[in-house]
Amino acid sequence: MDRMGVRNIARFIVFLLAVSSLLGQNLDDLVIAGKTEIFLTLQRTISTQTIQSGDKFFGQIAVPITYEDQIVIPVGSHVIGQVVIVKSPGRLKGQAELILGFDTIILPDGTTRKMEAIVQSAEGARTDPSDEMGTLTGSENQGQEAAAGAGRGAIAGGTIGAITDGSLLGLGLGAAVGSGVGALLGLFKKGDDVVLEKGTTLVIQLRNDIHFVKPRPATRGTPL
Repeated sequence: MDRMGVRNIARFIVFLLAVSSLLGQNLDDLVIAGKTEIFLTLQRTISTQTIQSGDKFFGQIAVPITYEDQIVIPVGSHVIGQVVIVKSPGRLKGQAELILGFDTIILPDGTTRKMEAIVQSAEGARTDPSDEMGTLTGSENQGQEAAAGAGRGAIAGGTIGAITDGSLLGLGLGAAVGSGVGALLGLFKKGDDVVLEKGTTLVIQLRNDIHFVKPRPATRGTPL
């Protein structure tokens, strides 16, 4: 075979490699765009009563992520996260707060990618759609407890006052004193902790793109 024939064969091989590379583009060549929502199921309980900043946790993808009718991230993929900020509820004021971060996603075949995401919603916790940190909060129920305590204290105090004094005046004074004590006890009750039980569904939102890029075979030929 002459030199020209060898060169043509080499060019044809390069062409075939390029075509096979294009035809071989699959899920590894896709990008999951930022702001994509992902449904997770927690694999451990997270509570502001026991958790600490920096603690790790795991979640599993509950709904597959698709692109052009192809599953890119299947159910059963794992997401690794950590507790960013945890704040216990106060007694006089303040509510429990929890901020979770998500940094790694692992596909069933072992493919691993870095990610950034925040919580959009969670079962059993409150979220603020305008909060860019995805803060989860418990109830700040001291006011409700104070009102309820005042009511209970008024009833109990009034009953005791009427029994001991035997008059309407005793009933009124007892109710007033009981109301004040009940309200004070209500104010010293703590708000609710944020508790996400194992199996809780979280909706998180990507803050960055996740790239799945398959290494390309070499297409550069050696000059003949």
